[in-house]
Amino acid sequence: MVRIICTILFFSIFSNCFSQFEKDNFYSGPAITLRTNPFSVLEYNAGIMLGINYRWDKRWSATFDPTFVFYTIQASTNGLPADRPLGVRTKIDVRYHIRNFIGGFENIFISPELVVAYINTKKTAEFGINCTGPNCAYYMIDEYNEIKKEIGGAIKMGLIGPIKKKNENWKLEFYLGIGVSFFDIREEGIPTGGSFITLPTYRDNIGGVIREDEANIMIPFGLKISFRIK
Repeated sequence: MVRIICTILFFSIFSNCFSQFEKDNFYSGPAITLRTNPFSVLEYNAGIMLGINYRWDKRWSATFDPTFVFYTIQASTNGLPADRPLGVRTKIDVRYHIRNFIGGFENIFISPELVVAYINTKKTAEFGINCTGPNCAYYMIDEYNEIKKEIGGAIKMGLIGPIKKKNENWKLEFYLGIGVSFFDIREEGIPTGGSFITLPTYRDNIGGVIREDEANIMIPFGLKISFRIK
């Protein structure tokens, strides 16, 4: 929810950027740009995103956007220590750029997107030991690892414009799409003979509940800031 609010606020502040793009700047030759997501620090599995885009043709470009995950914004519950995630979530796309789109927008792109992630989260939970039905020999609080693998795909559309009209190197990108993701989740390091007192809830990158081994709807959206280095 925090990410959604910040994205809407940021977009409303910089919405004039997308009306500044001049027609003769739609494509000025092959370009390499560095990219970041200013809201990657507000995601459920939060971290730093630093990616790259290579545009080799006025119609085509490709993007590689890894996010290095190392903390979570979720508050601890029941007095237990907060989760400690560590991993990488990577998005890869190939873009087709469109000029003179409906509504007069000058630089629109459409792209398929591949999402791959591996995140190992250190969690703390209460376990019952050597339980028979609701009765356990004893209870304990201990750490374990939740290992989450994700693979998914989406179709998205985006809009690109300069942050400042006089400096085309800095650009702002807004995108929205829809797709599906599949998750493989397992727990390691559970105490011998231990069972969860409360079954764990698995969540996606924006905090929504996910189902393991089933198709989970994902809606990629947000803002990216890019800087042309070549």
